[in-house]
Amino acid sequence: MNAHPDSDESASPRIGAAEPAALGDLPVPPAHTDAELTALLALLPRPRSRIRSITIGHSRDAASRVAAEAFATAWKAAGKDVLAIVDWPERAASWLRPARRLTAQTPDAWVIAAAPLGFAQLARRLRHSTDWDRS
Repeated sequence: MNAHPDSDESASPRIGAAEPAALGDLPVPPAHTDAELTALLALLPRPRSRIRSITIGHSRDAASRVAAEAFATAWKAAGKDVLAIVDWPERAASWLRPARRLTAQTPDAWVIAAAPLGFAQLARRLRHSTDWDRS
């Protein structure tokens, strides 16, 4: 396990069960819009950027899955590369497998469509257990 500088190496990177329970039912992600897809496609290839390959991650709810598929289709249609598409359940026993699959290759960028709680769990695992760097 890679220890993060401000973490206790023995501590679990998972969010405790009490924290999400205190929030109650979280809303399901809404469907993406064409305007959101267009904006995201415009954000990634900034002038002089070298973003060509991406890895896409998504939770398994319908809106996140459809958004990820739409982005992958549009990215490939632009002649760019999708190295992997990784999904995860909203609640999992371990987030290590999807975290490792997201970081197995070296994409120029990651694109994530996900419900908040599942992504928060995944992000913690990325930070604590992989060489992923959010910058």
